[in-house]
Amino acid sequence: MRIAQRLILTCFTLVLAIAVSAQSKYTEDADSQYNREGYHEAAEAYKRVYPKINSIEEKGRVLFRIGECHRLMKDCAGAAEWYEKAITAKYYKTNNDVYFNYAESLREQGKFDEAVVQFQKYLERGGDKGLANGRIADCENAALMIDQPPTRYLVENEIVLNSGQFDYSPVFSSKKNDELVFSSSRQASVGSGDDPITGESFMDLFTSSRDKKGKWSTPTPLNNTVNTTSNEGAAAFDKKASNMYFTRCIYTKKGNFACDIYTVKKQGKEFGVSELVPIIERECDGCNDSSQVGHPTLTPDDMNMIFASDMPGGYGGKDLWYIAYDRKAKTWGKPQNLGDKINTTGDEMFPFVHENGSLYFSSNGLSGLGGLDIFKADNVGEMQWENPTNLQYPINSSSEDFGIIFDGDKDQGFFSSNRPGGKGKDDIYSFKMPPLEFCLKATVYDFDSGNPIADAKVIVQGTDGSSYEIVTDGNGGFALCEGQIIAETNYSVDVAKDGYIGTGDQFSTIGLTESTTFAREYFLQPIILNTEYDLPLVLYPFDKSELLINDEVNSADSLNYLYDLLTRNPTFVIQLEAHTDTRGKADYNQSLSQRRAETCVNYLITKGIHPLRMKPLGLGKSQPIISDKAINAMATEEEQEQAHQVNRRTVFKIISYDFVEPDNN
Repeated sequence: MRIAQRLILTCFTLVLAIAVSAQSKYTEDADSQYNREGYHEAAEAYKRVYPKINSIEEKGRVLFRIGECHRLMKDCAGAAEWYEKAITAKYYKTNNDVYFNYAESLREQGKFDEAVVQFQKYLERGGDKGLANGRIADCENAALMIDQPPTRYLVENEIVLNSGQFDYSPVFSSKKNDELVFSSSRQASVGSGDDPITGESFMDLFTSSRDKKGKWSTPTPLNNTVNTTSNEGAAAFDKKASNMYFTRCIYTKKGNFACDIYTVKKQGKEFGVSELVPIIERECDGCNDSSQVGHPTLTPDDMNMIFASDMPGGYGGKDLWYIAYDRKAKTWGKPQNLGDKINTTGDEMFPFVHENGSLYFSSNGLSGLGGLDIFKADNVGEMQWENPTNLQYPINSSSEDFGIIFDGDKDQGFFSSNRPGGKGKDDIYSFKMPPLEFCLKATVYDFDSGNPIADAKVIVQGTDGSSYEIVTDGNGGFALCEGQIIAETNYSVDVAKDGYIGTGDQFSTIGLTESTTFAREYFLQPIILNTEYDLPLVLYPFDKSELLINDEVNSADSLNYLYDLLTRNPTFVIQLEAHTDTRGKADYNQSLSQRRAETCVNYLITKGIHPLRMKPLGLGKSQPIISDKAINAMATEEEQEQAHQVNRRTVFKIISYDFVEPDNN
């Protein structure tokens, strides 16, 4: 059986039925190695005997088997090469799964377009329709996510921790989270010889510590009470960092790899004697001694251990199980499956329980980008989780991504991946969510000339209580950046300059999930007393003075422009003028326009503007912008009506800017 700390870390596809033709005399040794899961040795043996084989059917089988060996050794590029050769040898006539596995190896390399072509060939030759279409959709989704990353995580290769071999599954091994223990097959591993599965050294546990500057030390192996000539890896620590639980897979000359969880006490910087955690009975009549058990993690209270296993009673492949600790008896209980809200017919492995109760794990049975993807599930009860969601790119990739841990309650930590561009076959990566960065950059201009205005006064206030007073530079510009504008906050901006009508606006960072620069241009109009300034269109029902408000028009919103202006310029006194068109009698139009001007003033009074700052004046039809003669010369009634609307206007004039509110006392 495969070692459990890789439990299974290979270029996973769904385990498909493999048609096996009768072996030839040349492949007896290679087939034997393959059946014992010595994939590295089997691949080399198949390659040696391949030139001696004459049968085209047997050649195709051997080529496919070499591809399978590379797949199971987690060498997806090598697997793709040999699957392609098997297809050239027309092995698909014997086993259509060669197209599927070839497509999977391409998908895990990020070659999505090529993978889709092979999935379609698998489908065309009678492959599982639902499976093929699902993988094609996954390829399309993965390509989109990688092209347009949906998350802001920063991911970096931890070069100091990694080697040219397998390095994966880091766990914090100190209370301060400044020490890591992780699995590695680097040359410093204990024992001699190579693992027949991977062709690398056997896995051991290594440790590294982080100094105050954040630099990791050169990894060193744990002592020999933990590391042996077999495989050790995929560890976990209790909350006191005094007990370690880890996976050990015993290697024997028969090629068996019995994987179990062991525990060991930390004694200073060393570890004591390791002991088996009895989860499966392996030495009794009728016991199932072939199940793999590994990848332990503890819940934050240390009362439950979650692990991965292919023991009977699961949903297929490797499932997540748990055992509860009995404090009185000081023993672990019987294994219980986490259920079908988490487990699938594929593989679920490498669990981790966050301080907030969320469960993180890796799966190739849920829809993802390729290989193993990391998922987060919500805690919905005692040892119950559901709704697993993909962490997406860049934490997940088209390759295998697994073994995530978080640095306490921070949105940062480490995970493992064999994605392209790494230092070794599996590498340790750090991830962190950078803070959102917001910036306000603006320029103030003269409305009439378009020239920038220097020395304008700008006040920016936030609902968090922050307030900034800024003066524009010689180019009329100003900026607030570097943490001055923060997330989840509303801001107001006021811009003022002597001799100009003050202006401003509002903006908000509430709900934003991307760093944003708010670019603004503010235009200040020079103050010219007794000059008509336009308002946004204010309308009234025919022959009435109330504001027109319906599904198409809201004249109250138009007057809010004037409310904002008066609020930003508290010394202004205005004359609010209403005009009618030239139709109708002069005295009637005068009375109607006066009532309309008063309606506008009264609305602004209800909004809090002092009555002494506004003078309503109805001018009827006495000051048309477009004359009757010009209107009568227009070609269509539509044009004429538009001209009447121009005359039918509400405007204001600034008549002074020295208002001081009376003292009511």
